[in-house]
Amino acid sequence: MTQTQTLPERRIAQLPLPERLDVKSIELLRPWLEKPAVKQLGKVGNVADEPPLMLLSAAILIAGVVSHNPKLQRTGLRMGLAHLIAISLKELGKNNVDRTRPDQQLKEGSYHMEAGTSRSARLRSFPSGHTAGALALARAFSREYPRYTKPLLTVAAVVGALQVPRRAHYPGDVVAGGFAGALAEKAADLIIYGAIRLRSKRRRTV
Repeated sequence: MTQTQTLPERRIAQLPLPERLDVKSIELLRPWLEKPAVKQLGKVGNVADEPPLMLLSAAILIAGVVSHNPKLQRTGLRMGLAHLIAISLKELGKNNVDRTRPDQQLKEGSYHMEAGTSRSARLRSFPSGHTAGALALARAFSREYPRYTKPLLTVAAVVGALQVPRRAHYPGDVVAGGFAGALAEKAADLIIYGAIRLRSKRRRTV
């Protein structure tokens, strides 16, 4: 059986409150997170990887073009743009903050978070890109189809929550990813709305 180490309490006590809560939550969940079945469950959260989400956005856009459905085309554009902005915000965070992942805490009993520019995957926990992308797409789609808002936001929330059993992110990373996704979708909406208004204005002046 693989040997694991617990993060010392004295080390946890030295951390700022938000980090302390994150680290404490992982230690409290340790017996559950170390179960093989839970690790496998966490992998379901990989559905929100960047390639699948971009393919989904492209598929909806193409479906709109093929079916001559402007609303569906606009939905695909919203989703793709929101996702690209979410990726940019996620990268901004990861490129400026070095934070170890929960997996390292669970295996080695070590943790650290500080300003930094590491490109090592094990130091790029903050924020959760999967959560950012999932929420951005959920909000973008429901912007055009409001009746799907609740189920889509529920799916995005589940994807975010699964990042903890996946041992890839702390709860705080997931929350930060959620904010990034919401901000990205709002920025995309403003861009789309501005483009629609500009197009309408041009048509009126022709």
